Amino acid sequence: MKFNLRQEDPLNILSSTRSVVENLRHLKIHPDKIQKVSSIVENKLEKGLDMVETHFGKADNLSETMQLIFMEDSVNFCFWAEKDKPKWKVEFPEGNISTGGWYGLSICFQRALKEKIPILDVDYLINLNLTRIRHLFRGINGVEIPLIQKRMDNLKQAGEILKKKYNSQFINVVEHAKYNAINLVRLLVRDFPSFKDIARWNGRKIYFLKRAQICAQDISYIKEKDDNFSLRKVNLLSAFADYKIPQMLRKYEVISYNKKLAEKVDNYVLIPAGSEEEIEIRSATIWCIELIRKRIKKYTAGDIDNALWLISQEQKNIKPYHRTYTIFY
Repeated sequence: MKFNLRQEDPLNILSSTRSVVENLRHLKIHPDKIQKVSSIVENKLEKGLDMVETHFGKADNLSETMQLIFMEDSVNFCFWAEKDKPKWKVEFPEGNISTGGWYGLSICFQRALKEKIPILDVDYLINLNLTRIRHLFRGINGVEIPLIQKRMDNLKQAGEILKKKYNSQFINVVEHAKYNAINLVRLLVRDFPSFKDIARWNGRKIYFLKRAQICAQDISYIKEKDDNFSLRKVNLLSAFADYKIPQMLRKYEVISYNKKLAEKVDNYVLIPAGSEEEIEIRSATIWCIELIRKRIKKYTAGDIDNALWLISQEQKNIKPYHRTYTIFY
């Protein structure tokens, strides 16, 4: 199967992953299933996405809102539990228990702001330690959020680089990007190493840039609360290759795994970051969303990705998603 590129692919995500999806060894893409899932996604989008669920919290002003979004996206990765182990969950306010994941992460930051923890202050971030980070992400029943050391490292790095290069404020990154989503992604990847989501496959660089892209997408949602704000070129972003989207694509039979990979995924066997299997899953995710986008052209890849993600939150009795320890999704 051949995959035709868009006219504009400024981040090289589609062009670099195309070589992967045209040479798949561990899974298949089924184009004949695209129409059905496109209709499901379009129906969800026509009803309107619940913006409370799809974007991040709001702080006291535009600058603080951007700072909050950036800090959340710096640690927005890897929330799952291994087989037969309890999942990280958060309770806030009292009696309100989140199932974890992105919802739990958002609650942690809202709780910190309520408790007057200066989580948006770069000097506080630079001086984070494990005691503070464990308090920030404290869950219930003694279950700790995965990769907590990595989350601390990312927040410290975010604070250090903002202070050194951008006068301590993420709004200056957005202004430096000239309110252009593509420029913003490029700056994040260039200046903040934790956003440099680039794999190697057969000696080539494969660009995914999941968290950098989703940060730009999340910043673009500010327009929903501030009519004076606008981020350009959001339509040129690709899908955000993570866990839940390939799970949904598999549910709708748009992709299928070979026997070996299916057994691994279904039995919670870890798929190493940067492995051929993981790169194929993520590349196929990006191109399946692109194929859907070509069917329903009025929506962006980000819109389609968010719609599928929200649909995934409603699912029960669905096959597992792949498990990979990584800071990139």
